[in-house]
Amino acid sequence: MLRLTGRLCRTSPVAAVSRSWRLFSTSSQKVLLNYQERPPAGKRNGRYINQPDKGDAVDVAKNYETTMHDGRALSPPATLDSMGFALENWPTKVKNFRDDSEVVEVYYNEMRELVKKTSGAKHVLIFDHTIRESGNTNLNAAAGGSAAPVPRVHCDYTADGAPRRLRSLGKEGINSFVRGRHLTEAEVEELASKRFAFINVWRSISDEAPVFRKPLAVCDERSVDPDERFLYELIFPDRVGENYSLQFSAKHMWYYYPQQTKDETLVFKVYDKAEDGPRFVFHTAFDDPQCPEAAPPRVSIECRAIAFFPDNTASETLESGPCQEPAHE
Repeated sequence: MLRLTGRLCRTSPVAAVSRSWRLFSTSSQKVLLNYQERPPAGKRNGRYINQPDKGDAVDVAKNYETTMHDGRALSPPATLDSMGFALENWPTKVKNFRDDSEVVEVYYNEMRELVKKTSGAKHVLIFDHTIRESGNTNLNAAAGGSAAPVPRVHCDYTADGAPRRLRSLGKEGINSFVRGRHLTEAEVEELASKRFAFINVWRSISDEAPVFRKPLAVCDERSVDPDERFLYELIFPDRVGENYSLQFSAKHMWYYYPQQTKDETLVFKVYDKAEDGPRFVFHTAFDDPQCPEAAPPRVSIECRAIAFFPDNTASETLESGPCQEPAHE
């Protein structure tokens, strides 16, 4: 089925350019997604980073054909509470996304308000961002640089890894605007004892065209059996980060938002301490069969946040400097 997919903000400075690209899209299509394979007995799933490989880790993925659905066709639209992700029109005032100081000073504040709106959080900590370009091959970005999209089904945090990441950010220094100082270890522990959620925000930063190459897809967690999740380890010299990998199932319900524009943001949970709704939204970049040959490279930014909810009385206006997260998207 063909349908018009244009949903452009009339006041957007990129609307006229985007309109020339955005034509028609099928409501669903067959695509290939790269799923991690479970490790054999005696091996760990993951990879070594910034150190020699010790031979005990395997990192094997396989392409599986699955159905990709058009998120724009969802009625009612997806929300963080219903499906763990949402598309929001949220224009930005950032002029140069390559300027880390402007991103921290302007974009972080914009994303703080967006995450509050979509999640119902009382306070939001923005702690990191990464720019990605589809022509790159490096998965991690240096300061002021960019990385490649991540074409592997994953979720950025695990049930154990997310609280540990909050505590490690506390050790690096979480500043309280209200108290005029860094939070103490005891105050960070109090934050971790109540409800919090890690939330990502993803958008195109191209003025040339909407996203065609390597768009980002998200999975409705209601279609995922918890037993299908398994650990993926990012083994650094001084610490081990944890992602979730996902065992393939034809039952997984995948969505993306075709030709996403610069004014549109994809907001999704990668961990929620609350267990009565979506908690771990698996996601991946993929090759869209409908991508025109002449489409320009994808250039996008992902911003990472921690949301603290009204019942978390330890939270307040918080800030953290940009830090280098392991490669995820």
